Amino acid sequence: MSGRRVRLTAGARRAQLVDEATALIARNGYHRFSISALAAATGLTRAGVLHHVGSKEQLLLDVLAGRDERDDAAMRRFRDRDPRPGARELLDDVVRRNLAQPEIVRLYTVLAAEALDPSHPAHDYFARRLRSGMADMGALLDGFDRPAAQVAVEIYAFMDGIQLNWLRDPTLDMWQLWTGFADALFATRLNV
Repeated sequence: MSGRRVRLTAGARRAQLVDEATALIARNGYHRFSISALAAATGLTRAGVLHHVGSKEQLLLDVLAGRDERDDAAMRRFRDRDPRPGARELLDDVVRRNLAQPEIVRLYTVLAAEALDPSHPAHDYFARRLRSGMADMGALLDGFDRPAAQVAVEIYAFMDGIQLNWLRDPTLDMWQLWTGFADALFATRLNV
């Protein structure tokens, strides 16, 4: 930043801080992220940042809420096109969106790993998100020769693994790997 601060409304400043924090946390992880680094990146003082965001922990929750809002908006747009999407179509859309936003995938992957520690401020968030995501996905996964919850675990495990490897090696063709997995998985679906 140039050192010259631009005056923004409180809402615009908060949005700027959440966006910049998203990028910094994606790059460095939550534990190596600091309010001071955010202040330097946005031309504010540390006190100025805290005035707008409250605390480092609250800022993390705001970053995750922003991600959820973007995902929810994308899901609404998808459902507007197809009010009753099938599981495969829905999952294909998720993979396409993730391919277009590697920084958000990196953010989520880094935070999900850090939040394995029960003392991490996002631990409960990720536990709730996993439970609700599995339930939502399971509701779409009927017609397999095994329980829908088991199929949902298989899908989550593959998607988490391929995204991690894609972040590590961007030359991997995540779409091709996803479609190969999904084609094989959905071929086992009984006549539904």
